[in-house]
Amino acid sequence: MEWSQSEIELLSPIIEQVQADLEPLEGKNILVLCSAAGEISFRLGEKVKHGKVIGIELNQELLEVARRTAKSKSLQDVVEFLPTEKTHIPFSDDAFDGLVSEFIVYPTSTPTEIGQPEMARVLKSGGKMVLTDVIITKPVPQVIRNELQAIGLDYLCDGTQDDFKDWMTDAGFVHIEVVDFTPVVRKGWEHKRATDNLHEHQKGYSHLLEDSEFRLGNAIFYICIRGEKG
Repeated sequence: MEWSQSEIELLSPIIEQVQADLEPLEGKNILVLCSAAGEISFRLGEKVKHGKVIGIELNQELLEVARRTAKSKSLQDVVEFLPTEKTHIPFSDDAFDGLVSEFIVYPTSTPTEIGQPEMARVLKSGGKMVLTDVIITKPVPQVIRNELQAIGLDYLCDGTQDDFKDWMTDAGFVHIEVVDFTPVVRKGWEHKRATDNLHEHQKGYSHLLEDSEFRLGNAIFYICIRGEKG
């Protein structure tokens, strides 16, 4: 799905938090996993100065868009975009100072299946990792999933905040924290409903914003997970 520019402005606290969690950025080598059209990579590229930002993405069309934009912004020497594999990061061990996978504000249409151990592998000791994700903490009937998909919520990661903490711990990360951005993202969905005139979409918005069992904050959460490689 894509957010409108107005909705992205409402979600800007998430991007600001991601950048803050990776600081200091100057001189660092940062990997952006599932880099989509490059928005996060460009924001970070403007901060690293003598460092490097590499975005990796499965979708070839998005890669080409990101590469063209890098040239138009004169950032091609700082920000590079490369293809990746479904379950493997194509870089050697200990290659990066930081890794970010931002999947809320600028979600890719083709997410990878790369797990936390593989992310940890390419980070240096002490390297920072910041992930954002959309999680579903209880089973949702398929009819409701279909209605959520109809309004653009076509990706949900099955798992809880505790699951993410456990996965991070098992991968060797320390100082792990989870930030719940659901109240911030709710503003984006409220704006989307207010500007969506399609009657057939209203059931999806009702489930997401009002359903006593499956609404945002009850079963669906937008979270940011951060930690350092031990």
